[in-house]
This record gives sequence, structure tokens and C-alpha cells, in this order.
Amino acid sequence: MNPGRDELEREGRAEYEALHWGHRTRRVRNVRVSPAPKSLVKLGTLEAVTYSTRKKGDGFNDYEHAFGEEGGQKPVLAVDPKTRRLHIVGGDYTVEDRGIVD
Repeated sequence: MNPGRDELEREGRAEYEALHWGHRTRRVRNVRVSPAPKSLVKLGTLEAVTYSTRKKGDGFNDYEHAFGEEGGQKPVLAVDPKTRRLHIVGGDYTVEDRGIVD
């Protein structure tokens, strides 16, 4: 059975709060995700990612995560030639409540 909209919203809110150290989101948006690409064009090795967000106890800040710091495999940045959307492919990292871990 597929989860209903309310359940998906609760799951999304809980995940947001976990990843933002207890900071609650004000709204939830439903988005349409494009289909999986049939092919990708490699742009290069992804060395780091930087993003801005608000986390509880830390306010609004920029967070930068370098890849491969612990000898792990760096991901590849690729583009779908049809939609021109970016994709992060591969790499030895995980996304945990404490952030991106390499």
C-alpha cells in the first residue's frame, strides 16, 4: 500500500527536523521529480558541496563539505543532456542527522 499524502508530509517534516538539528520547517511543498535520466554526461569530479540553511542552535549559515577527505571515493557531477539537470553520482559519503559524512 502506498503511503498517503499526510503520512508523506509527516515523514518529510521529521526528516527535515532531524537534518536541521531540531529546527522546524514552516511549510512542506510537493514537487514533481523528473524521471531518471537515460544517459548522463560527466562534467567532472565533485570536490565539495556548499549550501546555505538554518539549523537549530546554529542559525543561518553556509555549510561546506569536501569529498574524499578520509580517502573515500569522490562523487562525479554529471548532467542529463535532455533536461540539463545536474546529478551527483557515486562517492563514498552518507547523509546523516549530523550532516554529510565522508
